[in-house]
Amino acid sequence: MLSRNDGSVRFDVSVIGLGAMGTIMARAFLRQGKRVAVWNRSGDKADVLVAEGAHRCETAAAALEASPVAVLVLLDNDAVHAMLSMPGVEQALAQRTIVNYTTNSKEDSIALQDLVHRAGGHFVKGVIVAYPRNVGHCESYCIHAGDRDAFERHRDLLQILAGHALFLTWDDAHSLSTTLHAHLFAAMFTFYEAVSASSHLGMPAAEAARLISDVSRFFIADAIADAARRFDTGNFASDQARLDVHLSAFDYMAEALHKRGAEVPIFDVVCEVTRRARSMGYGSQDISAAVKAFAPEGAVQSMPPQAR
Repeated sequence: MLSRNDGSVRFDVSVIGLGAMGTIMARAFLRQGKRVAVWNRSGDKADVLVAEGAHRCETAAAALEASPVAVLVLLDNDAVHAMLSMPGVEQALAQRTIVNYTTNSKEDSIALQDLVHRAGGHFVKGVIVAYPRNVGHCESYCIHAGDRDAFERHRDLLQILAGHALFLTWDDAHSLSTTLHAHLFAAMFTFYEAVSASSHLGMPAAEAARLISDVSRFFIADAIADAARRFDTGNFASDQARLDVHLSAFDYMAEALHKRGAEVPIFDVVCEVTRRARSMGYGSQDISAAVKAFAPEGAVQSMPPQAR
């Protein structure tokens, strides 16, 4: 076991948990020339990383002692607590920064922060917005909360994992992470739905997937950016296309899809929300005014007069 007082071998970062994400993270650090220590309950998972230059630690405590910062990528919150209860781990937390990318709740994360603080360490909660294949990509994002000083101290290291490393308050990080993933996966399933529906209209799914991806990329990015500006200013004036004009097109598209036997439950909800927004008197406004069909009442009332 490496000793805290043994200065003969030092590492830049320890990675604890070597599933798909943890292995890719360790490899990203290695590619950038970092000295990486690794530990996994099943030791054989470290073999490939050791062959690439990582150092295998025999215990979780040794992995914590090996580096000033330890990245945790374990199965779940229970696995994190199981690791923290292992022999020597509590003592090894002193003066160490724990960056926990394991999925858990805000409340679980704050409890972990308290535990690490009591042991004399620092705690950062991280959420990486990328599949393992995009860890290290310059356009990927990580969202962090917890100890700001510890985050800033290790920002350069964490940006190896994602080109954009954000630090937010606990509440803002929770809000962004939750709503962002709801948006991302809704968008993904809408794409799956569209590709499936294309086969009912005579276009092979593989061709539809490629074309929908290519053709929609700019349109969607522009529409989201425009909506963000409108939400920021409260200006929902229709200078592009009115909500009721969109709804007429939506009704036509939904009818065509249903006649061909396509199941489009997500698009059906889009049509229903747009109808609701029109019934509330927003038909002459921009399509982004549909948000007022389900925004909290206080949020709608607080919008500037020109928004209503």
